[in-house]
Amino acid sequence: MMKIKGIILTKELNFPNLIYQLGGNKMFRIIFLISILLLSCKSDLPVKGEFPDLTLIDQNGREFSFSGVRGKVLVVAYIYTNCPDICHVISKKMNVFKGRLKEIGLQDKVYFISITFDPERDTPDVLRHHAKMMNLDLHNWFFVTGDENSVNSTIEVAGMEAIKGPIEFNADGDQSYLITHRDRISLLDKKGRIRKHYKGSEFDPDELLEDIKGLL
Repeated sequence: MMKIKGIILTKELNFPNLIYQLGGNKMFRIIFLISILLLSCKSDLPVKGEFPDLTLIDQNGREFSFSGVRGKVLVVAYIYTNCPDICHVISKKMNVFKGRLKEIGLQDKVYFISITFDPERDTPDVLRHHAKMMNLDLHNWFFVTGDENSVNSTIEVAGMEAIKGPIEFNADGDQSYLITHRDRISLLDKKGRIRKHYKGSEFDPDELLEDIKGLL
């Protein structure tokens, strides 16, 4: 319980009693109650970190930075195109969820970012081809790569771990390796702050949608 200028507020607001306490100033009562309602609608998701404002490269070869998409809620995935399973599941689930946002008119309020943790092989051309082969809706969806230091500095903030396995070479001399990594996607608010993580291949679309609505 707390007091604001003699007004007693409890955890469970009793609005009739609150109005009585506010007295006869009708305009003040209205403004106060609207403020309380707005505050009650704010997301209570904790801030878990913020990506560094580094220059990365998207699937079209254009510069990308998280400061450039401020003002949008972001769903961020961590993938690599040579992944044998989990990464493709994550991208497909995100694509389906993206369609759901479109159905309710939120497609331009939420951007999708997929960051590769294999920048050595995942060039912009490779990322663009990968997204095309998966038939993904790339409207407001950025597949992002960059130099190794920038990529690692970015994903580390989200607690991502990506461990490269043994390198093998085929008959043409091309190297091949797998990467052990965490199964994760992240939700960022309009200020670019990480607010929640989900298991990427199994996230609950209803949960993610409600969390997004709380940030809009």
